[in-house]
Amino acid sequence: MTYIEGTVLHIVYRNEENGYTVLELDFNEDLTTAVGSMPHIQPGEYVRLFGAWMEHKTFGRQFKVTGVETSLPKSLESIKLYLSSGLIKGVGEVTAARIVDHFGQDTFDIIENTPELLAQIRGISSMAARRISESFCEHVGLKSLIIDLQNFGMTVKQAVKAYESYGAAASDIIKQNPYRLIDDVRGIGFERADRIAEYIGIDRASTFRVENGIKHVLKLAMGEGNTCLPEQMLIKKASEILGISETLIQNVADRLTLTEQIIKKTYNNIPVVFLSFAYYTETDTARRLYLLNKCAPKIAIRDIEKSYARASSGITLSEEQERAVLCAMENTACIITGGPGTGKTTIINVILNLFEQNGVNAALCAPTGRAAKRMEAATGRSAKTIHRLLEYGNVSQEDDYEYNVPDFMRNEDNPLEAEALIVDEASMIDIFLFRSLLSALSDGTRLIIVGDADQLPSVGPGNVLRDVIESALLPVVKLTHFYRQQGTGNIVENAHRVNNGEKPGLFGTGEFVFKHETQPEGVLEEIKRLLRDGEIAKNYDVLNETQVLCPIKKGMLGVYNLNMELRELLNPLRITAKEAMSQNTLFREGDKVMQIKNNYNKQWFVHNAVSYAQSGFGVFNGDQGRIIKIDPVEKQVTILFDGERETYYDYNELEQIEHAYAITVHKSQGSEFNAVILPLFYGQSPFLTRNLLYTALTRAKEKVVIVGLEKTIEHMVQNNKIQRRYTVLRREIRDIMALFNRQC
Repeated sequence: MTYIEGTVLHIVYRNEENGYTVLELDFNEDLTTAVGSMPHIQPGEYVRLFGAWMEHKTFGRQFKVTGVETSLPKSLESIKLYLSSGLIKGVGEVTAARIVDHFGQDTFDIIENTPELLAQIRGISSMAARRISESFCEHVGLKSLIIDLQNFGMTVKQAVKAYESYGAAASDIIKQNPYRLIDDVRGIGFERADRIAEYIGIDRASTFRVENGIKHVLKLAMGEGNTCLPEQMLIKKASEILGISETLIQNVADRLTLTEQIIKKTYNNIPVVFLSFAYYTETDTARRLYLLNKCAPKIAIRDIEKSYARASSGITLSEEQERAVLCAMENTACIITGGPGTGKTTIINVILNLFEQNGVNAALCAPTGRAAKRMEAATGRSAKTIHRLLEYGNVSQEDDYEYNVPDFMRNEDNPLEAEALIVDEASMIDIFLFRSLLSALSDGTRLIIVGDADQLPSVGPGNVLRDVIESALLPVVKLTHFYRQQGTGNIVENAHRVNNGEKPGLFGTGEFVFKHETQPEGVLEEIKRLLRDGEIAKNYDVLNETQVLCPIKKGMLGVYNLNMELRELLNPLRITAKEAMSQNTLFREGDKVMQIKNNYNKQWFVHNAVSYAQSGFGVFNGDQGRIIKIDPVEKQVTILFDGERETYYDYNELEQIEHAYAITVHKSQGSEFNAVILPLFYGQSPFLTRNLLYTALTRAKEKVVIVGLEKTIEHMVQNNKIQRRYTVLRREIRDIMALFNRQC
């Protein structure tokens, strides 16, 4: 194998996530560029690099590295360069020169074995000498460990985290049980741990593997919205994934139930299995909701009919709207559900007027920032996201499931001070957030849940709104009549037609437009035309007021491809635009992007022309923004969310970001856009459902353009199959109701 060797002179570029490095070294007194995975290589080190020569079309002749051998530098000048490279805390160029001038070739031996002698150097205290030694030893040990762990298939970032968790013994610990990494190293899931186990030679039927494989299947199910799985389904899926017998998996699952790492319960004679924290979340939610509903309101509304007359003065309400208002006044908790244009906002305003007349302190909240802003604009009162209302703090990780659970400051020990709480867009609330919300309510706090039960369920686990409605615990008022102006191509009318199982009116002009295309290439070109110089581009800001919504992620008309196509159309490469690469995704200044996971600890700033006027924490799944700056030196990207919150991301954090020129319908929940473009050109997929189409249509305020096939629309209208989620909230509520009824 070809190799080159020499002293590293300069690190040109390094990806801290995977260790990919571009460096320059002195090879036979010739400045040579080498590229490849070379984690923690530092200027001054003497390296032997294995690989092959290649010719880069832009940068010329380079050496492509496939293997690395390193040794500490030997010449005095290279020792100085190594110490002053920044890897050892407290040692710069001046201090490095003083150390080497004093100790010469014994420098490394002194630092490692007798660091107290460093205090002889001017400017180095005894404490600083110890820190220099610790930093040096840590670097040398870490570099060796990283190279070892990379052979297991771990990234540099993951190897560093393993070192932080296990110390110098990390390699031995991982060899004994690589599945420990799932709990101890963020970013390593079962599949990565399983590949490491295979490399090491762990038995496929080992208890470690089977236990974590069972949990892995339950986590995958939670990622699809379930909180549990029927036992037989779990056993079958685990057997398929692990490639071992169902009998062995059943035996291990039984042992896991004994230690309550998983919970097994039986409903209607069907055994169901949960991760333990998911089970306790559902049961605790049922208990809290039942107890809240049984509490009498602390503050009664005096003379409801007279108060209602004053509160609704000048507002004409229908009979069902009046019923919704009175239901909210007479009960501790209730649900008001209905589609767009059914008057939910009007009802909320009347309820708020009633509360204010009677001195009831009411709070407003919604699951997303955009939904909270709409609520605030419609009511003229302050509204917050649920996370901000509950004052989230640190984030804890429960049983390693990817769904981060925030440590809210508002809880049962420090409840909200509001005497009434109105929650909008409730279909978006997952079971974990709903439980946190209930735990922050005092006994007797009025809870008014508002939402559209026909929308898609939450992105996170659970089916909260539908489960609570079907439990029959709370009084429910369903609004059926819509009041917005009707006419040719009316969006609201067509959304209700779809929801009722009727084909929408397809028009060539107006608010609701259908454009027939017989080929996917034609659909793509028509979307581009609409955004480039068509009716959308002429009437709307295509980046801030328009959204392309997709039912699928893959394929020519899926989110991934459309984002690349539309980015080159709407934000083409410019000489002045800087770019950043993350996990094979290229980001560019000016890109429209979306946060794809909750990050409760991410700080943001509201910036004005003078100073940072306000700051806070938390960027959440579905938040949209624009990349306003990329700094390749600091390896940092600045994103402006919602036109006001400025947030900074290191390159290795860009895995939390995706392009948002096109997004899935699910990700659009809680948002509204002036104009929506909806590509519908697919086969008779069971995932193309009525409520998916209904949800997409209700995201548009002024215009909808559907591009594709009429038969796809017809299929979606007829496909009223609601994808089943395995949850037990409804059943747990009913069991509690039955238990208390028997006791009474």
